[in-house]
This record gives sequence, C-alpha cells and structure tokens, in this order.
Amino acid sequence: MTRRCLVLAAMILCLPTVAGAQTVYWSDRPIVQPKGQREVNLDLSVDLNKGALGETFGVGAGLAGDRYSGLHFSAGILKNFEMGMAIQFLYSMHKGADYALRAAVPVDPTRIGRFSDVTGAEVPGLRPPRLNAGPEGNGTRRIAGLPYNLGSDSQTHLNPITIYARYAFLPQLGLELALIVPIEQNGGNNRPSFRLGVPFKWILSPGLLSVHAQPDLIVGFAKTGTGVGEPRQTAFVSYFVDAGVTLSLAGAFLDVTLGYGGDAYPYNRGYLPMSFLLGYTILPHWDVYAGVSLDNLVPKTGKGSDSRRLSLGTSIRF
Repeated sequence: MTRRCLVLAAMILCLPTVAGAQTVYWSDRPIVQPKGQREVNLDLSVDLNKGALGETFGVGAGLAGDRYSGLHFSAGILKNFEMGMAIQFLYSMHKGADYALRAAVPVDPTRIGRFSDVTGAEVPGLRPPRLNAGPEGNGTRRIAGLPYNLGSDSQTHLNPITIYARYAFLPQLGLELALIVPIEQNGGNNRPSFRLGVPFKWILSPGLLSVHAQPDLIVGFAKTGTGVGEPRQTAFVSYFVDAGVTLSLAGAFLDVTLGYGGDAYPYNRGYLPMSFLLGYTILPHWDVYAGVSLDNLVPKTGKGSDSRRLSLGTSIRF
C-alpha cells in the first residue's frame, strides 16, 4: 500500500512538469540546439532495392538530407553552438566483396570470341559488382553525398563515425564542419573526409510551415593503389546540396526533401536522391517517424524507383 501511495505521489508531482512542457513542433526546430539541451536519435532502415529486397539493413537511414543517420548524439554546448557524433552499423546478406567492383575477365588470345567484359564499369578493365550494383553501377552507397562501400571481409559493417560542430550566425543561417572517419576499409574507397556545410532554415509560418536547405563541400584523402577498386588519386572532392519543405499539424509532421550531388574529382556524373518523412511528436521531447527514400532518380542503369529504402526512427531530447 505504501509503495502504491509513493508511485501515485510521484505521478502527481510530475504532472505540472509534463503539463508545462511546451512542444516545439518539427517545423520550428532551430538549426542549432539551445544551450544545455541534448538529443539522441536512433534510425533503423532496410534496403528495398529491386532484386535485392531486404539484403542490407541495420542502424542507419540514408534519407536525402540526413547527414547523421544511425545512432546520433548531439548537444548544445554553448549559445548558438552545437556538437554531435553519429555512427552507422549495417548488416548485409552477403559479404561486401559481392558488392564491390570485379577484375575484368582475362582475354584468351588463342580463342576467337573471348573478350574482356567491361560493360558498366567506371574504370576500364573492371566489371560491375556481382550483386546489387546500385544506381551508380559500382556498388557505391551515399550518406547525403558522401560515397562509401561495404567492407569486403564480412557481412557486418561499421560505416562511418562522424564528429561535427555547428554554429548559428543567425537563427536562419549557420556553418558546419564535420570529420568523417571510416571504420572499415574497402580497397581504400572509404576515405577519411571533411564536410563543410552551410545549413539554412526559414520558418514561414510558426508551428505550421518551414523550408530548409544545405549546400556541402566534401573533401577526402586516401592512399592510392593499383588493385581492383583502389583509388588512383590521393584527393577526392564532392559536392552535395539538399532542399526541402516541412509541414506540421499539431504533433504530426511531414517533410519532403530533394537533393543533388556529384563527384568533382575524380569526376562522377550527378545523382538526385529524394525522401519523404512522416512522423509524430508523442511527447514534448519525444518524436517517432518513418521515411521512404529513393537513392537516385537519375540512375545510370535501371529506373529511379529501383534503389529505395524504408527507414524508422525516434528522437529524444533531454
């Protein structure tokens, strides 16, 4: 009886706090967290690529504008200054080597009709991956423009760890710098990289509508090599920009984001991801959401709907 009274008393004491907590709607969230506030995000996803449904899944979303999917922790350290860290953990039904470029078929000069099959390869003398080559035809995956590959030694993958800092010059405009460190290697393709971004958000109607955008420059470095899939250039330069609109209605929210990016050096033609996010703020400091993304609407092979994924996530602020 005493225990029940204590529990009831605790609930009564908590009611004013819960009732007094004010919900900040998704469309009104600032680009930098307030000083002293912390947030944890957890994203789960599964690939629904044509011919490879459910082959890759785990902690990590990959929505068009989500630079820090997976397990993401962030905090407002100072006024207008935020720091955070994110990591992805994926599992694939096959080893990463099956998603990597392959060496060309050796030419047999003694037999007519035998030749090296290099169709679809970016580098002369290489063939596309054996499985799930993706919209770029070479097994490349992207996190908001950042290219990476699944490691070749196992079916479990850690890609990558990202540490970032963001400062807001104005409520609508900020500057972001991130260090991206790959956990697993794949012939040198997963490079340590820096991301420089300029986040922008404009609240058109408080509690109802806002727009957001962010252009990024990504610079990476790697050890060169002559092996299959190894980089031929030490430096790597890529660019990415996304823009979207967020609509809130009470606790529910909808976000539609479209991105565009490309590799400037070594050159790789542009790609066009798109995502739809639907969620609900259950409590003032707790959100749940689900999203569908198309990795590239202008793929090199196949249709824009062939490479897609489903994401589920939650975020808690404290």
